[in-house]
Amino acid sequence: MRVLVVHNRYRSAQPSGENAVVEEETALLRDAGVVVELLTAESDDIAGWPAAKRLTLPGRVVWSRDGARTVRRAVRGFRPDVVHFHNTFPLLSPAALRAAHGEGVRVVQTLHNFRPLCPAATFLRDGRVCEDCLGRAPVPAVVHGCYRSSRTATLPIAVKDAFHSAIGTWSSAVDTYITPSEFARSRYVKAGWPGERITVKYNTAPDPGRPEPEYGGGFLCLSRLYPEKGVDLLLDAWGRAFPDGGERLRVVGSGELEADLRRRAESLAGVELTGQLPRADGLRILGEARALIVPSRWYEVFPRIVAEAYALGIPVVASRLGSLAEIVHDGATGILFEPEDADGLAAALRRLAGDLAEARRLGEGARREYERALTPRATVERLLEIYTPARPGTPAAAPVSTGVGG
Repeated sequence: MRVLVVHNRYRSAQPSGENAVVEEETALLRDAGVVVELLTAESDDIAGWPAAKRLTLPGRVVWSRDGARTVRRAVRGFRPDVVHFHNTFPLLSPAALRAAHGEGVRVVQTLHNFRPLCPAATFLRDGRVCEDCLGRAPVPAVVHGCYRSSRTATLPIAVKDAFHSAIGTWSSAVDTYITPSEFARSRYVKAGWPGERITVKYNTAPDPGRPEPEYGGGFLCLSRLYPEKGVDLLLDAWGRAFPDGGERLRVVGSGELEADLRRRAESLAGVELTGQLPRADGLRILGEARALIVPSRWYEVFPRIVAEAYALGIPVVASRLGSLAEIVHDGATGILFEPEDADGLAAALRRLAGDLAEARRLGEGARREYERALTPRATVERLLEIYTPARPGTPAAAPVSTGVGG
C-alpha cells in the first residue's frame, strides 16, 4: 500500500501534539511495510514572507490555489492508494482535500481538533465551554473574536468553515474522517457531518516496556500554559489540599500564563514551574510521578500525554469533560473531578498523596488499558483497517473502534 500523508505543521514556537502524532504514525506505517511519502507545509515560513504576500494569507485560509496545486502534483507524482490529511490550516486550506479527491484516490482526514466547527478550534469562550457555532454559521465567533481574540483574525476562518460547508467539501471530498475519541466524533455528528463516514482511532504512545514506577516523584502537570488548560485551577486546588506543604507538584510547560502562574506559585509550598523541557526530560519526570494532573476546562480531543502516562503505568487525575471522561476511567485508571471544582481536585490530590497502594492500583489499571487499546500495534492495525478498501466511494471502517471506554 502507498500512502501520502499531508500535514500543515504548526509553528515551532507552539508545541503541537498533532505534529508528534503525524511523525509517529508515519514511522509506524513505514515499520509496517507501507510505502509512505510525507508532504508538509510549514507555518514557520509565513514569518519570512514579504509584506505583500502576507496580505494574501486570509484568502489562502479559505482557498489556497498553491495548496491545491501542491497536493495535486504530489498525488500525480507518487500515485498513492490513500491520501491521509491531518491539518490543512492555514497554508493548504480545504481546497487541498478537493484536489486530492479530484485525482480519484481515497481521501482520509484526521480531525485532531474542532476547527471546522469552531474557528477557535476549542469550543471555549471567556473561560467556559461554548457551542454557539456548533452546526450553524460561525457568526458568533466573529462577533466575539474567538480566534486570537481578534475579529479580523477570526473572519477568514469563519468564512472558510461556512464556505466549505456550503459547497459540500466536508460531505463530498473526504471518504473517511478519523476522530481520536468518540466524544470528538459526537460533536461532528451533532453538527450534521456524515456520521457513517466518521470513525474513531485513539492516539498512542511508544511502549517503554513493562514499567515499575515507584510513584515517589510527587504530582505532575505537563501542559501548555494557556487558560483552557486549567493550570490556574490546579494551583488553587493545591493550596487547598496542602496548605502546610509536604507534597510536591511540578508544572512542565510554557505559554501566555507562565508569568502569572509563577507569581501565584510563589505563595504555594512544594510547587515548581520548570518551564518548557525537552520531551525526554518531561517523560522521565512523568515516569516518577504519583499521578498526572489534567485539569482542562475545554473539550480535549484526546491528549497524547494521557496515553504516555498509561504506557508508563501512571494514573491520571482529570476533569470530567470531553474525551477525558471517556479515556480516564474513574477508580480504574485514575480519578475524575467535576470541571472547575477546585475542592474536588483537592480531594483527589489528597486521596493519592495519602495512599501509595491506591496510586499503584490505579497505575496498574492504566498500564492494562494501554496494553489493551493504546499500543503502537493497535494504532497501525486500526489505520490499515481504515485505509482498506482503497477505492473511493466504499464504506468507511466501523464508526467506533474497540478501544478506550470499550
